[in-house]
Amino acid sequence: MEGGEGVEGFRVVTAVGEKRVGRIVGAEGHYYIVRRSFGRSRYPLPKRQAEIDPEQRRVLMRTLRQVLLEARKVRRDGELDPATDGYYSG
Repeated sequence: MEGGEGVEGFRVVTAVGEKRVGRIVGAEGHYYIVRRSFGRSRYPLPKRQAEIDPEQRRVLMRTLRQVLLEARKVRRDGELDPATDGYYSG
């Protein structure tokens, strides 16, 4: 499961409280692409801030839900916004 192979379709939940955020719909570079549970918006989740639980087919997100949802959305064509790296590093 290194690099994101095999996690497509996994549920994404917060590490604290295990609240549902969405599902993994792909991977791009250092990010998993998360599609929100409600709506079709897609957001980048840094792989370094995600813990994969293959037995329960879920990804525990080690960042605040609000931080994820305030990130630049992934474009419809699947391209990440160039400002994504700066958002998470700064």
